[in-house]
Amino acid sequence: MANSASLRLLLTHLLAQTNGESVDVEALRGSLRLTKEAFDALLQRLVEEGLISIQSETISLELDQRINVAMKAVELGADPEAVSRSLGWLEFEELSAKVFEANGFRVMRRFRFTAEGRRWELDLLAIRAPYLVCGECKHWEKGIGNKTARGIIEIHLEKTEVFMRNIEGLRERIGILSWGKAVIVPMALTLSATPMDIYRRVPSVSVLTLPRFINEFDGQMERLANFKAELQPTKPETKKHRVKKTPRESKQTRR
Repeated sequence: MANSASLRLLLTHLLAQTNGESVDVEALRGSLRLTKEAFDALLQRLVEEGLISIQSETISLELDQRINVAMKAVELGADPEAVSRSLGWLEFEELSAKVFEANGFRVMRRFRFTAEGRRWELDLLAIRAPYLVCGECKHWEKGIGNKTARGIIEIHLEKTEVFMRNIEGLRERIGILSWGKAVIVPMALTLSATPMDIYRRVPSVSVLTLPRFINEFDGQMERLANFKAELQPTKPETKKHRVKKTPRESKQTRR
């Protein structure tokens, strides 16, 4: 238990101190109340798990590493609010995608499409039969109780409805030609640790509690906005084979 608490503390400090820059190993150790032996053991564990890289006594984290460190910290019980404050906008979108992917979804990031006379963009499109989750990533801190946040939900709901009406023409791009039906779900994703809220049946879910929400996904459908689309069966292409003529048939043709 103490080891988990120490690892959790180390991960949260790593996130805070490597936000866009590297950190000296000794400086990191100095910011923690850990013995040198305990600190070195935890650091070695993180290196072996591929969560961090150390070069010349300096730690710097790539985007994927920071995402994995954030997920590991929350998994170990770190304060979601503290973790969220250490993540930037791009990391937020990538973390959202990673959580869906870890739960069996295929994710298309920044999915753009043209329909009904204009261009539209979904921050992420999470795909797992029969669901197509249209995610809108927003960095609000107080839920969807204010007018601005609710306006964003209204626009996202409209965008999702346009997507649903034009799903047939997008099936090949999305890779769902074999599907007979789709359930399209609009969702707002937030970086802060606000409780789940619902406006016009569209949920606003903290990315840090998204794993739990996805685990209960099927049971949520009755109270969430979703659009069911019956998809037309696709016909497999038939190749035309040339029939070889016999020598006798060729002579008759030439006559």
